[in-house]
Amino acid sequence: MQGRLLIAEDDVFIRAMISEFLRDAGFDVEEAGTADEAVAIFESGSPIDVLFSDVKMPGTMDGSQLARRVALDWPHTEVILTSGYSSALSELQDRPKNRVLAKPYRPFSVLAAILAVVDP
Repeated sequence: MQGRLLIAEDDVFIRAMISEFLRDAGFDVEEAGTADEAVAIFESGSPIDVLFSDVKMPGTMDGSQLARRVALDWPHTEVILTSGYSSALSELQDRPKNRVLAKPYRPFSVLAAILAVVDP
């Protein structure tokens, strides 16, 4: 197994597709439909190597806020954010340490981004 990932994506189809692809690539994958669900997984004490999160999600926080929370409370976890909104991506790229991937993406692009942070 290559590492433990958390996929936070509100689109069920996209989340299931990318999660299955990453499982087939040898990762242990957790899934969350909202940032709140993602925080609950982190708070359960389950170690997560990489969070791959959509920026725009329903709930009390979006993916950008989730990334800030993870950086504070679980600093060992790498974060990759994704969005189909170019304005959201340009704002995120201005912050240090943010890794972003534009939607639509191909599964191999996600895998490459994750491998770049788990095995630099």
